[in-house]
Amino acid sequence: MLRRRNSGLRRWRLRSWRLRRWDHAVLLLCLAGMLPAASGQPPSHPSGGRSGKTFLDVVLLAAPAGGALYSQDWRCAFEQLDVPVSIRRPVLDDKPEVKERTVGTLRYVTVVGRIDRQGRLVFADRTFTRSEAAKLKEWLDELTTYGAQGSPKGQPLWGLSKLQFEALYLALAEVHSADLYGQPLSRAVEALEIPPQYPLRWSSAAIEAVQKLGDQATVRQHVVGFSKATTLAIALNDRGLGFRPNRTPSGGIELVIEPQTENRHEHWPVGWPLQQPTPQALPGLFVLTNIQLQKEPLADVLEAVTDLTEAPVFVDYAGFAQRRLDLAALRATHPLKKTTWSLALRAILVPQKLNREYWQDEAGKAFVWITPIGKERTNGAASNPADAP
Repeated sequence: MLRRRNSGLRRWRLRSWRLRRWDHAVLLLCLAGMLPAASGQPPSHPSGGRSGKTFLDVVLLAAPAGGALYSQDWRCAFEQLDVPVSIRRPVLDDKPEVKERTVGTLRYVTVVGRIDRQGRLVFADRTFTRSEAAKLKEWLDELTTYGAQGSPKGQPLWGLSKLQFEALYLALAEVHSADLYGQPLSRAVEALEIPPQYPLRWSSAAIEAVQKLGDQATVRQHVVGFSKATTLAIALNDRGLGFRPNRTPSGGIELVIEPQTENRHEHWPVGWPLQQPTPQALPGLFVLTNIQLQKEPLADVLEAVTDLTEAPVFVDYAGFAQRRLDLAALRATHPLKKTTWSLALRAILVPQKLNREYWQDEAGKAFVWITPIGKERTNGAASNPADAP
């Protein structure tokens, strides 16, 4: 029996083996609480962070064979680049590396490389020829700006070290129990109380996107009892936004909110692969029951599945928007059959080029993710939380 209780929780009842159609109350609820945040626009600049000066020291280890000739050549190249360099013979366990030490607000970065027998500069993770002096200068400038880790752009884990990523992952795994549904995005983000060591910054493009949305820039789904990271990721995804860690030149880590692009790998993912079999993580979806639907609103069916199975179901609204799909226009049909909701969802969604995926948040809580088939998934950090903490 599918039936809504008097407490406000809608329960459906199979009558003549058909699901009852909901009224327009859901639409009215969606329009509630859409006034802009009283605090004004979201912050575009983070607070805190260390400021200071970086001193770069380049040491080149000359090879015995032909070392003098190549050494003189590279010395001239560094003079043209206006970068100080010292060249010497290797001793003991000298090897290419990049080291960093900090004294107060001063940062000292030491870059050790070697000149090989072909006259190339060989560093710990890259090699430069004499004709690549411009690329060498660009890399050295990055080290001056960002320290020994270099620019975070294009690096795995958003350019964070394993320890930095683990600390961030654990901090964002804290569970947020309040329901932010209907709140303006900027107010909802503040309510999450992200740890202060990871200040949030809205990019100018994100601020512009929220302004264009106007009163519609609200939290669109009931995400209750999930980690702060997943709660934030879903709330932003509802409106075509995402967030990513950004290692700043001062060495701190900020969380940048910005519009999603076609390359969704750039942003923090909505959930991670399950760490246990799906029937154990979401047992309610695998209970046999009689199911029959006849052109019922898909949105109503998904909410009913959450109520009946206690398996939270969330919608990838950003993915729907990119494929120009309107959830409100979609209908669900399923012949009378004794089956599980896991199988029924697949049968309902696949004809509409949709998929149901199973993920878990940073705290290990599982959920169902409804997304277009073939939609490139956000997986900016790692493909598996086991690769994280």
